[in-house]
Amino acid sequence: MPPNIPWRVNVQNHPGSSAQDIKDEPDWQNTSEHRIGFRNRQSRRPGLTHDEDEGEVPDLTSLSGTDVHETEAEFDEEARRDLEKLKSRAKSGELINFRDIINNEKDFHLRYPQNRSLGWRFVLETSEDWVKNTEEWPANIKKRQKAEQAKKAEDSHTADGVEIADKNQGKTVQGEKEAEHTHEEHDWKRSQGENKHHDAYAADDEQSDGDAKTKSEYDQLLERYTPQEIALLRVLQHEKEYRNSLQLNDGKRQSPQTYNRTTISIDEQDQFSPDNWLPRSEHLIRLTGKHPLNAEAELSMLYSAGLITPNELHYVRNHGAVPRILWEMHELDVENGRLVLSMDDLKDKFEAINIPVTLACDGNRRKELNMIRKSKGFNWGAGATGCVYWKGPLLRDVLLAAGVQEPNYSGDSKQRWVNFQGADDPSEGKYETCIPLAYAMDPTNDVVLAQYMNDLPLPPDHGYPVRVIIPGYVGGRCVKWLKKVWVSDEENSSHYHIWDNRVLPSFITEKDGEFATTMFNHPNTACNEQNLNSVIVKPAQGEAIPLTHAKKGATYKIEGYAYDGGGHEVQRVEVSLDNGQTWLYCIRQFPEYPIRHGNKFWTWLHWHVEVSMVHLLQARSISVRAWNVFKNTQPREPAWNTMGMMNNCWYVVKPTITQGDGGDGEAQIRFRHPCEPGTGDGGWMQPSVENQIQSAKQDAGSPSKQFTRQEIEKHDREDDCWIVVDGKVYDATSVLAWHPGGKAAIVGHAGKVHQETSDEFASIHDGFAYQKLKECILGVVTEKAANFIKANAEAAAKEKAQSSQKSGDVVLQKHRWVPVKLVDRKEISKDTRRYTFGLPDGMKDLGLGTCQHIQLGFHMKDKMLIRSYTPTKPLLPKKSSGVTDGTQANGVSSGEIEGMRDGHGTFELVVKTYFPTDEQPGGAMSNVLDCVPLGEEVEIRGPTGEIVYNGNGKFVIQDKEMTFTKMNLVLGGSGLTPGYALIARALLGAGEDVEVRVVDANKSENDILLRSELDHFVEESQGRLKVTHVLSHPSESWEGLKGHVNAEIIKKSLFPPGEGTACFLCGPPAMIQKAALPALRNWGFEEDKNVFGF
Repeated sequence: MPPNIPWRVNVQNHPGSSAQDIKDEPDWQNTSEHRIGFRNRQSRRPGLTHDEDEGEVPDLTSLSGTDVHETEAEFDEEARRDLEKLKSRAKSGELINFRDIINNEKDFHLRYPQNRSLGWRFVLETSEDWVKNTEEWPANIKKRQKAEQAKKAEDSHTADGVEIADKNQGKTVQGEKEAEHTHEEHDWKRSQGENKHHDAYAADDEQSDGDAKTKSEYDQLLERYTPQEIALLRVLQHEKEYRNSLQLNDGKRQSPQTYNRTTISIDEQDQFSPDNWLPRSEHLIRLTGKHPLNAEAELSMLYSAGLITPNELHYVRNHGAVPRILWEMHELDVENGRLVLSMDDLKDKFEAINIPVTLACDGNRRKELNMIRKSKGFNWGAGATGCVYWKGPLLRDVLLAAGVQEPNYSGDSKQRWVNFQGADDPSEGKYETCIPLAYAMDPTNDVVLAQYMNDLPLPPDHGYPVRVIIPGYVGGRCVKWLKKVWVSDEENSSHYHIWDNRVLPSFITEKDGEFATTMFNHPNTACNEQNLNSVIVKPAQGEAIPLTHAKKGATYKIEGYAYDGGGHEVQRVEVSLDNGQTWLYCIRQFPEYPIRHGNKFWTWLHWHVEVSMVHLLQARSISVRAWNVFKNTQPREPAWNTMGMMNNCWYVVKPTITQGDGGDGEAQIRFRHPCEPGTGDGGWMQPSVENQIQSAKQDAGSPSKQFTRQEIEKHDREDDCWIVVDGKVYDATSVLAWHPGGKAAIVGHAGKVHQETSDEFASIHDGFAYQKLKECILGVVTEKAANFIKANAEAAAKEKAQSSQKSGDVVLQKHRWVPVKLVDRKEISKDTRRYTFGLPDGMKDLGLGTCQHIQLGFHMKDKMLIRSYTPTKPLLPKKSSGVTDGTQANGVSSGEIEGMRDGHGTFELVVKTYFPTDEQPGGAMSNVLDCVPLGEEVEIRGPTGEIVYNGNGKFVIQDKEMTFTKMNLVLGGSGLTPGYALIARALLGAGEDVEVRVVDANKSENDILLRSELDHFVEESQGRLKVTHVLSHPSESWEGLKGHVNAEIIKKSLFPPGEGTACFLCGPPAMIQKAALPALRNWGFEEDKNVFGF
């Protein structure tokens, strides 16, 4: 591949974890998810608040309001003007804070909910990192200077402080390393002993279920015919009438598919990517990890959804982040400005057609090829297709309006092209491609500029607000997020037109070198028209049929789909039960009104054949092949090519005899498809010998340096990015600049010690990618860290399975983000607000346990802004009907207690606002909440945290029941709120033997959150609650403790170690990790036994 940036690797030398660090590393298998300061499965660091939000608080007390705009035109114009002013200020170097951005970027979704897909979200077109770390805030300049001084000192001295005389001592000679590793892939493969061309080439002179069916009819036929003849007879009788009944589609019909997108929640897998604002179906199988999204539906679900595919089950192919485009702002440039169309222009000024079209990725069924030899593509299964109604004007009409002349079919011999460019920004430049102009201008080819999918606005993943649909062509030509259309005399030469969507001869195995360059630019390697294909859906992968079902007269319906390209009808589908010796003719079923222009079939079909159960269970295999109008059929064997595209060999399902899962162990036939999509390993195909050898090479050799989990988790940023793949530690920082999948795909795994990185890497990359990865290697994880990865993967899988079985009565979901609406905002003090959020869809129950948190999310350009909060309401669980929970008043009225319970359809957060100053931009989330208009949505997810208090001193901590009647809380700043929830539940719902002692650290009196509420609880607790406030910058009138939390304050204020005593911590990292934890350890408390982080 000819990238603009050399694929060079630069690894920063690291000595590895010290022997003492490795020895002291905890046994992670026997520690809780609440180990203070270490990432849990939700990427939270238990016990620590958001240190980056702490800052000085100036006297800023104003709340933003929402202006009233009289007309849509005024709103649109003001929104554009404000946004341009903001961009101009940023470009000039003026410092921009979060409040500036919120107040100058309008949410068009609140104003114009129409013309958008369900679940549309507001996104701030900036990143937290840019505001906080990239802008030249004085605090950033000081931080950078300090880091440079530290680096200079590190470079000039050894680890033990001895000055280095030779400045090059201990450094890697980078030039030599780069020279060693910048060779191209074809050179690397030659060095591995792979021959490129067959020796037979002549040298140049220049030396260069059944559904159980009534058996009467079938049995009668069996007396005269074989099962194959019976199936054929039925089909032939049916075929004439059905085929003659198929009707023309006039392009004015509505889609019969009304079950489209129902998902408005957002998958946690998208939270750290630029796609963090997109709701996506949980039924899609992700094939390239978290980002970008490339996914297909499970095959049986795709098929059973019907001949017209629901939007949320249609396959998705993205090369990078989905651009967030506003209908009101987007324009389509036709012929380099000759015609510029708004989305309303496109919708209102041209006649639209609405037709069903099957799209299929040309990588559909690629995994079968990858099992033979790894190609350049990821593991598509057989679900990379779908058929929906696409609605919009013909491209032909738009080109004519722009003054494009129709080709002269009688005498013009000059080939011309119509080019398309998307608005997205994938890693290799703009996504562009082209098709012959003559094809586009032919009205019978139905090339559409689609704005609607199944009569709904295009979902963002499918090209909102406009994409080109070329019926009969491969999906890679149907450009999404269409921005430009132009006509040229030359074929498009952009990266994605030349280096993607190609089928090359099998001797080309790489994307660089002279052979590859020649063939990728060869006109005959381009994939345009889709090819003939068919797939078996039923029997499904893993489906089992007991042998006892093989009774006389029992039948089984084998089912699947088929399609062809170019508008050609699939005229026949056949199934073989004996490896292709004989074939059964299948019944076809098309969508309604499938024919355009008399003979064009743009849709797929479903097929089935009913067979004797006895013959099915005796089958050596089940194979399918289709035939097209040219009387051509699919090849028996796969044709491997380096891009892994256009695989259309026979689809073969194989049976095996197994024992049933039941207690009787009944013998059964289990059917296996060739392979499962992505990382699934349940198919009958096994990695070839070549793939096994390649895998062994990848595993061989790694440095002896070891790294603890604690060390790895430090390297979690773009400028210091470590990843763990197959137990090895790699410095991927230098890869971010040129990674073909974009940096977000890697940064999402930075500093994370988990199995997901290994699984995702294996599902996407080939041998050359592993070779580049090897250049990044630092060492291996420690044995304890390796055991943690394994145990954590098992625990995560178990948790996900359990959460999927939970009732839908509560709003919170552990693995998906749900939108909630800001309905009220009240000022408690000059910098503290109480926010009330309404739950969606009339739901009443939040579903949060005492001491647990919710995660609050707001959408930003690069990833979701996420903070953990503990609601101040509800504080008590919903009261079950007729059940007494032992709640006692303690001076609180029954009405107040009821108001603290879950079940009211809202929740409250008390949040301190860290305002911007001249030195720094302030807190991100707190300023967002303070500025967004009422009615705006934010996301919530949870519950997070494995500590749940159930009253009467009883806790469940990571599935273990524990009882503590004496509770110590060490809290700091906003870390008070989880402690406040525990205090409220302990005093209102527990017996007399529960006592609570609190150390609450803050800067000043004004920083103490919920002070009046705490004082009220202390007064009514009859001595069971004592709170010690410690202030670092108090006023002169303060009579309490001054300074910082230390061992002396802790010992004076809290219960000593003992049976039934526990400590719970939450506060700024410095306070918790450098002061509180060491003091508690020295006093006799033990982590994971009686010390936990909220």
